[in-house]
Amino acid sequence: MTYRNIQDLRAAGIKLKSSETRRPTDVGFSEGWLAAKLTLPEIVVDDTTKSTFLNLIAYEMCPDFKNDYGICSFAAFMDSLIDHPEDVKELRSKGILLNSLGSDEEVADLFNVISTDLVPNPLTYLEVRAKIHKHYSNKCKTWIALGIHTYFNNPWAFIAFLAAFIALALTFIQTWFAINPAS
Repeated sequence: MTYRNIQDLRAAGIKLKSSETRRPTDVGFSEGWLAAKLTLPEIVVDDTTKSTFLNLIAYEMCPDFKNDYGICSFAAFMDSLIDHPEDVKELRSKGILLNSLGSDEEVADLFNVISTDLVPNPLTYLEVRAKIHKHYSNKCKTWIALGIHTYFNNPWAFIAFLAAFIALALTFIQTWFAINPAS
């Protein structure tokens, strides 16, 4: 099971939502009938983010105490979600990522640099990862979401489809009554 980037998740019908807190452990996944929702904590990315993350990761790597590698796991999780600047843009639009660093490309590169050679705890986001994989593996949900994402991404496309469907249904009814008159 692997994580998907934001664009892949969005195409599979997984929507993003900002969690109520900023704790890295507040990552959740809830599944609906067709769509699902991935809840992520709000992150402020600025000039100090890289050094803060790297210092916290270095502190977690100290063998002096037992820990769960929460920051390493969160950084690796975010890196798996962010592959392209479009992923950062989507996170920004949902209020999950507040970019004070500059361009979206810089933020994507930042998470790639931070998560280099990390050893995350594989159990930290196991439940979320399993639910994402289950949703992504459901071909029916994925195909419907992909169709909606591809063909009905604006209201006019849906209105045109609805009008064509109604016209086709009325044509079928007219043909039925022409072949089988009501008399």
